[in-house]
Amino acid sequence: MARANLAALVDPYRSNAERDWARLGALILSDEFGEAVLLTLYEPIRLSIPGGHYTPDFLHILEDGRTLFVEVKGSKKQKGYRDARSKLRAAAEIFNFWTFAEARGGGEEWVLEVVE
Repeated sequence: MARANLAALVDPYRSNAERDWARLGALILSDEFGEAVLLTLYEPIRLSIPGGHYTPDFLHILEDGRTLFVEVKGSKKQKGYRDARSKLRAAAEIFNFWTFAEARGGGEEWVLEVVE
């Protein structure tokens, strides 16, 4: 009797940009921060912020121990961009012991912006 892993057939990512980031994000972050990425998780946490909740797209743990949350967007013109950006900024302000960033683009072209 053969068994198939059906979960492997389902793409966990909500967009092509997220799929691209999953493939290249660790390399981009290593170049940007000068540290290797030890762990990458997709939508691992739901944060409480004023007015609701925010689920960052990716959590990255860097070699030096820093925790980095990345929100991935294809472009600023994407539906829901402003809402996601405001939630990202609120989370960065409340949870200021972590680093939050926005990655825009797709494929091989990315802009990474750390939210201060």
